[in-house]
Amino acid sequence: MLYNKNMMLVKFQSIQYPVFPGGAIIGCSAGFLNVPKIKGTHTAMKSGMLAAEAAFGSLREGTSLKSYWETLGSSWIWDELHRARNYRPAFEYGVIPGLAICALERYILKGRSPFTLKHGKPDHEATNAARLHSPIEYPKPDGVFSFDVPTSLHRSNTNHDHDQPAHLRL
Repeated sequence: MLYNKNMMLVKFQSIQYPVFPGGAIIGCSAGFLNVPKIKGTHTAMKSGMLAAEAAFGSLREGTSLKSYWETLGSSWIWDELHRARNYRPAFEYGVIPGLAICALERYILKGRSPFTLKHGKPDHEATNAARLHSPIEYPKPDGVFSFDVPTSLHRSNTNHDHDQPAHLRL
């Protein structure tokens, strides 16, 4: 279990213990998505790096992957996800109250709110059986490009500084 400095159990909305015998769950599969920014690539890469280091240590020293959970808790991933923990459940109260709570979280409390909001019901209760829905019929590929990359990139609303250093270093 991961504890904070005050020895209180830290648990966010959808993050469960990601280590199991012989493996670990990383990235978006483990729930490491920053909801207000709708970004998770950076947390996925960092959690993969931490899991790889733990796996290497496990193979080298014969220990468990528990160190992945411990290093995850002391990394910047945990701080970032802690600041963003109340954004999604804020909308359980409706759009206007959700926006007000998010504004309070972002501009006044700056992610340091003393409370953690909870979702209305667990994920497994909010999901219907697949047989209740009709399958999606996708059109067959026509072999013709119907878009160009610059236009699609512009529509994706991806913004980067032109002088920004590369995120990935080999």
